[in-house]
Amino acid sequence: MKKKNVAGFLALIFGFFGVHRFYLGQRAFGILYMIIAFFAILITAEEGVPFVLAPAILALVDAVLFFAMPREDFDRRYNKDKDRHWYGRHYQNTDRFPAPSRRRRVHQSEFEIVKRRGIQNFRDYCFEAAAEDFEQALSLEPENAAIHYNLAATYSMLEDEQLAFQHLEEAVEYGFDQVEKIHNHDALAFLRSRPAFQAFVDNGYRLPVLGLEAPEESEELELKSPRPSPVAKDAATAPNDKLLEQIVELGKLRDRGILTDEEFAQQKEKLMMKQRG
Repeated sequence: MKKKNVAGFLALIFGFFGVHRFYLGQRAFGILYMIIAFFAILITAEEGVPFVLAPAILALVDAVLFFAMPREDFDRRYNKDKDRHWYGRHYQNTDRFPAPSRRRRVHQSEFEIVKRRGIQNFRDYCFEAAAEDFEQALSLEPENAAIHYNLAATYSMLEDEQLAFQHLEEAVEYGFDQVEKIHNHDALAFLRSRPAFQAFVDNGYRLPVLGLEAPEESEELELKSPRPSPVAKDAATAPNDKLLEQIVELGKLRDRGILTDEEFAQQKEKLMMKQRG
């Protein structure tokens, strides 16, 4: 960074030889000043004419101009730093002070990362990890209906009735309107088996009485159910508790490595066929 006061003092003291021009990176002007000074001294010595005053006056004019020049003008002319950008009358380092749009992109990127990680953990049957990821995503976007719905499905798989109902209610409150998923999605089978579910439905998919806002466009995620067996389509029909417990036990055996995924699917299909029979 060149400083205008330094350039002014160099012009005032050593400007006769163009030192200030070298300081400013203007080598051609600096050499020209030195040549003029050399011939001025030579002519003054041989002819007795005070031609030496010419480069001295030129240097004095430069010094006065530097001292009087506004700093912004000096910087714009002599300081061309590639790491900074000029905005009006001020410099702003864009790496240090990111624009608001950049901050929004960082926030959105973090939200997408934890959301996708939660979906993957859900699909991998890591429901506790999925719940943590969805809770983190919710801290970034507290009114996201899709995340509330995913948390309801996750807590249902964890058989946490209270949290599942709470997030399902908030999902509806923030605009989730795919009612068929509430009644048919496999991940909510546990919640539908609870005695409070029918009262929840009758009360407009709410536990307390709350006025619902107009639904907005839903960003609900397509969570692939870890239990792909068919579930009764009739909303009033609750799954058999015993069958659900048997499927959960089979899942635990698979997680321990006792059953393979193929054996788990076969055993579950047998249970479902037996139930339908």
